[in-house]
Amino acid sequence: MTRTINDWNAAQVKRAESTWGQKIPQYSLDAFTFASKSESYLDLGCGFGRFLGWLLTFKEEPNYIGYDSSTDMISRVRRKFPSYSHMCFEHNITGPISHKQEAILCSAVMIHITLDEQSKVLSNVLSADPERFVFDINSPSESYLLKKDHFERIIPPGFRMTWQSHYTMTRKIMSMFNDYDVSVSFYPLHSNRHKVVYMLKKRD
Repeated sequence: MTRTINDWNAAQVKRAESTWGQKIPQYSLDAFTFASKSESYLDLGCGFGRFLGWLLTFKEEPNYIGYDSSTDMISRVRRKFPSYSHMCFEHNITGPISHKQEAILCSAVMIHITLDEQSKVLSNVLSADPERFVFDINSPSESYLLKKDHFERIIPPGFRMTWQSHYTMTRKIMSMFNDYDVSVSFYPLHSNRHKVVYMLKKRD
């Protein structure tokens, strides 16, 4: 059986935290700030707890729920934030959303799953009807987009990285989330590629 969601085992969790856990890049900071304007939060793909750690620097006892597909990720975030251990759940991120929160953050998740899995995530978020929703994708260079709208790379030790057209994603979001205002921000990465952050706020 082909594995679709990456295997975030204990060693990979440790590697990820040592690589990305010390500094929050601007695109993540902007996503976190947008989500934090609500009063309750679902961290869909919470990883090792970057968003929760950031929230706790300025909010006392935030109303936070974390989901992650990885047993080792959930174990790590529970050890790191013991007072939130009962609020972090091992939960397939492509499965239905069980907790109703005002804001849903899906940070650095879409970049590791297939387009079909992304569609499941978006449909589940739409059904959850949040006040705010923010997520990011990786988009390749404009020249590449003239040839095809997405590609996947498998990097050692076997992790999927999905690169996709922001044009296609924007059309999809606009057609699905009719009741939301949508803001799209671009952040340069390398080789004319970009991190693209989608911030959605439900209209009053």
